[in-house]
Amino acid sequence: MKRLSPDERKQYMLLCGAAILFIALIGLITALCMPFFSKLSEPVFQAQFQEWINSLGFGGWLVVLGIQIFQIIVAFIPGEPVELIAGVLYGAWGGLVTCLLGIVIASSAIFFTTRRFGKRLVVRIFGQKKVDEFKFLNNTKKVETVTFILFLIPGTPKDMLTYLAGISKIKPSRFLLLSTFARIPSIITSTLMGATMSRGNWITAALVFLLTLAIGLVGLFYKQKIMEHLHRSSKE
Repeated sequence: MKRLSPDERKQYMLLCGAAILFIALIGLITALCMPFFSKLSEPVFQAQFQEWINSLGFGGWLVVLGIQIFQIIVAFIPGEPVELIAGVLYGAWGGLVTCLLGIVIASSAIFFTTRRFGKRLVVRIFGQKKVDEFKFLNNTKKVETVTFILFLIPGTPKDMLTYLAGISKIKPSRFLLLSTFARIPSIITSTLMGATMSRGNWITAALVFLLTLAIGLVGLFYKQKIMEHLHRSSKE
């Protein structure tokens, strides 16, 4: 193993310290906010939250945007409840814009942080085994196409993939464009469902739900085959 110079050793210690501080901060915030996110899928709590947000005016929109940003950064929290509430509060298209803006802000922060601190930070957050499942991102020459496919198909851990993209060879502008655009179909179904529910249009909401479920099942069915194909392509 190559012996580190004093400057390299100092830089390595700073990197480890920053990674530990980042993980500890995210862990603390997650522990404090997890009760809130666990209730966010409950209809009664959603109604109370909606009333509170409406009472804040523009500040309420900033709260929803902040929640969306936090949900992306803490990759273990599901995004569907946030998207659903955004649809209830601001309609299908207003909710979509709010969610996409939060995604761009959070994804930019994650991407440039992981690109700065490297693979060690990602491994510390998700573990080596989980990172190895997507190592083909570093091996494939078609990283942009692969990124778009992974963000498009249901069932892939999209928020975790944002961390992994930072240690891949993809350009920041291309990643943000492709990943954001690929998320639109799944987000618009959630915000549309929330918007129709808020207007009491339960038939349309049920149809959107069934359509989303059907797409999700198809995506899950082909997900493993797609992953296997990507692994083989990267080796070739």
